[in-house]
Amino acid sequence: MYKRGVFSFPGFYRKKDKVKPLALLVSPPVYDFALYDLYLKPYGLLRIGKWLEESGYEVKLVNALDYRDSESERVLGHPRRKQDGTGKFFRMVVKKPDVLKGIKRRFARYGITVEAFERRMKLHNPDVVLIGTGMTYWYLGVIEAVEVSRKLFLRVPIVIGGIYATLCEKHAKSKIGADFVVSGSAFEELPAVLERSGLPVPVPPADVSNAEMLIPKELYGDAAVIVLNEGCPFRCRYCASRVFYESFKKGNAEKSYERLCKIHDELGTENFAFYDDALLFRKEEVLKPFLEMVVKRGPKVNFYVPNGIHLSYLDFDTVRLMKEAGFREVRIGLESSKKEFHRLNDGKLDLESFPERIAMLKEAGFSGREIGVYILAGLPRQRWEEVEESIRFVSDFGVRIFVAEYSPVPGTPMYMDSLKFSHFPIEDEPLTHNNSIFPMQWEGFTTDDLDRMKQLARELSC
Repeated sequence: MYKRGVFSFPGFYRKKDKVKPLALLVSPPVYDFALYDLYLKPYGLLRIGKWLEESGYEVKLVNALDYRDSESERVLGHPRRKQDGTGKFFRMVVKKPDVLKGIKRRFARYGITVEAFERRMKLHNPDVVLIGTGMTYWYLGVIEAVEVSRKLFLRVPIVIGGIYATLCEKHAKSKIGADFVVSGSAFEELPAVLERSGLPVPVPPADVSNAEMLIPKELYGDAAVIVLNEGCPFRCRYCASRVFYESFKKGNAEKSYERLCKIHDELGTENFAFYDDALLFRKEEVLKPFLEMVVKRGPKVNFYVPNGIHLSYLDFDTVRLMKEAGFREVRIGLESSKKEFHRLNDGKLDLESFPERIAMLKEAGFSGREIGVYILAGLPRQRWEEVEESIRFVSDFGVRIFVAEYSPVPGTPMYMDSLKFSHFPIEDEPLTHNNSIFPMQWEGFTTDDLDRMKQLARELSC
């Protein structure tokens, strides 16, 4: 039995006579100019929660982005959602931070109301609060979650981890107010934090890449995420995958299939989004066996790839299998139609094969509306003409075109270029990493140019 005394780590009070310690997971609200739910789930936080649960903790979750909250709906109205599990969140316009005052767009808090968030937090009596972090420029929501936790749970350790905590560790330690900042893998770093707090120390999973996750209905009922492999074999200068994963780690097709069936059987979930950075890499060993199991054994589900896939790894057998297994769309990370771009920044695409691969997708049954191509815009020193050229190149193939604005990501090679080029204080203020403010704008690529490129992509899309 887990019985606690009065004090363990200085300043943290330990409640008596508890059978299990309670870990409260918090997915905080988001402050941003725009936010759309394209399968946005706190995947890392849910994996940590499952690990703690299996190690003897009681685990509870407060999801501030819950779009089903009835109390918030009475105040803010019903957010528009789609049958595929995507859609809008609750939104309330708020005052812009001073550093963003010159941006001519409304700034908002996304998530359940402040009152509903606090009321949900009050339902629990935690021994440790674990707050997940997302984009570096979303840290205002993390501050809110920390402040609410501090007010409600006196002398309970507050821990933050995740993307922002890892990429902006120094900023997080100086600005957020948490007791602990876990930078990097929580499976490796969290045990020491729990030990210092006088709490039971879990043993990290033997195979972290295949660690299970909690599957709460409020998060995974409409749509769930699934990850077959971890990491990416490429070293793209604009991507942070290598910051989080030193190398590509092949997943387990059978375990991934069992995970899919568990979510479907328990929650009735039919929509699944892959979070993989390199879904098609070593596809013969993982993706194809996984999809073959889905085709042969069921269940009948819908698959989506919001992260995009590497076109170079496609072949007709794989494309046919994807269609048969239930892929409802295919999104491709082209980034640019210029060979020089790929030579300098990623080396991941053979442009000559692009027409053949698109034809292959259409032959397998994907319509032009079901094929999306990402074009990367707003890199340091990039001119608008390059983006227009890429948009017009893609438009010849009758597909959808998405202009993806570049966001400077600490820890990536291109971030150093961004520091030198941007007139925003991106080194000191993560709010200026936000791609909504176009942090790399200059006379060769203005905000007006970006708006024109987005409009052009809409006009030329299938």
